[in-house]
Amino acid sequence: MAATEAAAPLLAGGDDPKRITVAMGAGGERVLKLGGQEVVLLGGNYVFKTQPYFPPKEIVSANALEMAEGAKSMTYKPPPAKDGTQRVVKPCVRLGCMWEGSMPDKAGPIDPTWAANLEATIQAFAEQGVYVFLEVHDDAFSTTNGGCGLPWWTGAYMQEHVDSTSTSGHCCCCTTPSYITNPDNPLALVCECPSWLACCCCGIQPVRTTGDNPWAAYAVGTNMGNPASMNVGNLSMRLNNNDLAWGLGTLIWVSQVHNYAPRFYQSHKKEGDRQNLFEPFVQHIKFLCSKWEQHWNCVAVEVLNEPVLAGLPHPYRFMSCRRDLFDFYGALLEELDAAGSRAPLALEDGFGTLGSGSNYMKFLSLVPISDVAKKKLQQWGEKNQLIVSIHYYPSDGKLSHLSKVTPTEYVTMAKKQSAELMASSPIWLSEFCYLLPQETADNLAVWANAGCCASTYFQYTDVEYTENFGWFKYPPEVKQYGEPVNSLGIVNEKAWAAYEPTVADGTYWGGQVCGSKGGQSNVLSKVK
Repeated sequence: MAATEAAAPLLAGGDDPKRITVAMGAGGERVLKLGGQEVVLLGGNYVFKTQPYFPPKEIVSANALEMAEGAKSMTYKPPPAKDGTQRVVKPCVRLGCMWEGSMPDKAGPIDPTWAANLEATIQAFAEQGVYVFLEVHDDAFSTTNGGCGLPWWTGAYMQEHVDSTSTSGHCCCCTTPSYITNPDNPLALVCECPSWLACCCCGIQPVRTTGDNPWAAYAVGTNMGNPASMNVGNLSMRLNNNDLAWGLGTLIWVSQVHNYAPRFYQSHKKEGDRQNLFEPFVQHIKFLCSKWEQHWNCVAVEVLNEPVLAGLPHPYRFMSCRRDLFDFYGALLEELDAAGSRAPLALEDGFGTLGSGSNYMKFLSLVPISDVAKKKLQQWGEKNQLIVSIHYYPSDGKLSHLSKVTPTEYVTMAKKQSAELMASSPIWLSEFCYLLPQETADNLAVWANAGCCASTYFQYTDVEYTENFGWFKYPPEVKQYGEPVNSLGIVNEKAWAAYEPTVADGTYWGGQVCGSKGGQSNVLSKVK
């Protein structure tokens, strides 16, 4: 057995006095505590959308130092705890821990290079007293959908082993579902949307293509590049995963995602899918939980980012997707119970919102969460091992929030759902976005004042190191022409011609995909 697969011992990190834990607060709600004192965690996301997944350790160390000094110098003081004691602020990051990075080619041993880089990153933050949420980030599931996060081979497995109970395809006349994008399965918006939903989605950009064979490059089965790089190397895919298209929700409404979501959430129920999808995912989560045991600065493991609720054009599959998601969570918790895991988990509802977070979510919540899942969630909440993770993106094209509510109203909604499902577990605003650093800093304070135990903006980027407002870098031969594809989806042909060879040979560094731009640094010092 590889060292990275070994069962995690209960090391000193799990009981270190510097550990932040979930605990019952004086007001009858669970909070975050450090040595018996309530804390508020403030910081940013630290998420690479593509390889190499983490920057060099010296960059992490410099970033961690800036965060630590910023937290010390900020003038902001959070409201006191319910018992009147003063809460303290600690710096934190939401660290992307991509499953596609830990198992890049197939299910099996954790990739040793990825594991070593994760270890170095956690240690660099610990050296400066910065706390870390280990987060399994994904956008539209996988690179073969234009997204990121889950390994390309998961969709390839689904496509090779088509679920015979599914009849959804990528167009009205098709009966074979598409889980990946390639010449046989072109990326296409899901068909037969209900009329009420079509009205909600009127702003979604249609799927765009370029070239005579738009879905061949880097696709599964074409031998035209590593499928792990399809989200950055296929130019048609870049036309649909740039920041503008991502904000409009294009990828969330393609057939590949609407087939992938329900099957993945149900993967624990069927023998083949359980072995090839669910169990490797559990292995990835267990590995991250072992990092919690080993490092006092790890707060929790977040299981999925903005889990898509999908299944169209089939009404039953669509309406039951939220229940399937929570059944998936319940099955995961069962596995971690059997392994004796002590690490807290952070869980998101559909799209990172709440059951009452929008008209869309209220509609999907008409199908209740199963009693089995509710019972398991309550058990984990009561043993102080759950955190509720929410996002705040008003007017989001992905329909995560259709109703504009104030931070106080939104946190109140989150606490209500937490009390109903998770024994009043703490609330963490894990993503929100504003254009200016001072506005971002101001809203970190706003959300803490509204009742969040932790808040992380999207996202922290070392803009001096990357020379971009995101975790991606271009070599001089590309930079001389500009960005290959900008955030509006406009292609610079000369830059693309220079950039594409770096994808082909695997030397590209980061990727401007799925909302990866807009990064900021030196925010914590501005919180007041």
